[in-house]
Amino acid sequence: MTGFLCVSIGFARSSGTQIKPATLFVIKNAHVIPMDRERILENYSVTVKDGKIIQLCSPQMLRIPRRARVIDAKGKYLIPALSDMHVHLEGDAWNIMFPPQLKYTGEEINFEYLMFVYLAHGIGTIQVMSALPEHITLRDRINRGEIQGPRLILTRMIDGPGQAWPPPISVWVKNTEEARNAVVKAHQDGYDRIKVYSFLDKECYDTIVTTARSLNMGIDGHIPVSLSVEYVLKSGQDMIAHSEEVMKFAKNFSDTQIDYFARIAARSKIWITPTLITSRNIIAVLKDHKKEFSKPETRNLHPMSMGIWSFIYENLYKKMPGNIRQKVEEGYKSFQGKFIKRYYDQGGKLLLGTDALIPSTVPGFSLHDELKELVDVGLTPYQALKISTTNTFEFLGELDRSGTISKGKKANLVLLEKNPLENIENTKTISGVLINGSWITKKDIQNKLEKIVDYYKRIKKEI
Repeated sequence: MTGFLCVSIGFARSSGTQIKPATLFVIKNAHVIPMDRERILENYSVTVKDGKIIQLCSPQMLRIPRRARVIDAKGKYLIPALSDMHVHLEGDAWNIMFPPQLKYTGEEINFEYLMFVYLAHGIGTIQVMSALPEHITLRDRINRGEIQGPRLILTRMIDGPGQAWPPPISVWVKNTEEARNAVVKAHQDGYDRIKVYSFLDKECYDTIVTTARSLNMGIDGHIPVSLSVEYVLKSGQDMIAHSEEVMKFAKNFSDTQIDYFARIAARSKIWITPTLITSRNIIAVLKDHKKEFSKPETRNLHPMSMGIWSFIYENLYKKMPGNIRQKVEEGYKSFQGKFIKRYYDQGGKLLLGTDALIPSTVPGFSLHDELKELVDVGLTPYQALKISTTNTFEFLGELDRSGTISKGKKANLVLLEKNPLENIENTKTISGVLINGSWITKKDIQNKLEKIVDYYKRIKKEI
């Protein structure tokens, strides 16, 4: 969650059937964008068996296996599935924001529907940056094939006490013993990574990093206000979760400061998730929250999420002083985009994340907005696309198994109507998604999204 939210928050405490997909597919005559370098393999075909690519070939070399499901992709473009490496996912912990009559049960939250919205937008991997116990169960259900969903990377959030997101959304620690125990428990519970948040002191931060490293857990998140950019770059933290986290330590938004931070960050080999769309949406909400909360894509938003948006707006955004509002807008316009471009140009490693669940960032939709943000600051469509496909698996150390379209790699794929290398907004023209051995057509997507919208209307709670 963005550092713009690093203020004190006053909270009023108030088994499915296993999917059996087809095991053999041929996606025929597609324009394949393999993402190993910038190129298009025209009229190529991809054969997939048991979730892996077993053949990538030109038309004259194609041999269609018996019993294969053939998908006619003539004139369409095939890319690896996209990734959103910074999302927040609904769960019981968020009920802390609601009075009793507005709380949502686990059944009403309906994780299958929440997951489908990501699949509908071509997203095959998400990192949940404030993961909860029920998300571990959800991850296991997806892995067993009981429900359709993207791969979940679950990151447990740890912070200093009393100032930001309270337990059970995060874990608060006030000394090194509690910090060590929090990491150990997260590991034992089955979380994949640790998120460090803004109000950790130096001793707790150091303990978290050391303990996580000893358990082979990755470390992502904020730059604690008690530290510095320079300190975190040397700490062993893997990823900084927002470009705004670097910006908050800048003396001003001058080219000198931008160049300095871009240079030292790129040299450190740390990964950065820009989340530019988060900043843009905060600015939009501050100007007209009613407009943002009623934009068309919110019909696909779970009513719990809308409640979270309303709570954050009323308790944080609405109370934001004018000088802070001005700094948010100036920072977005004058620092963040320039910093990301210069960091990237100097060899800096980027991931794509949206901070979905933060107002007015709609899951799924916002990923395509973030891709455009990256192009708007000067990256090419190919470079932006690579960040949301290939870079994810380089970050995870899995590029030998995923992230490009090549023989032997995992076949999570998205078929587009139009060429995303000509216009990055063409990533929205989804014709179908192949995920975990299941082919989801455009019609399937439309029908299920309508079903989800109807369900959300039925369960919405009114004051």
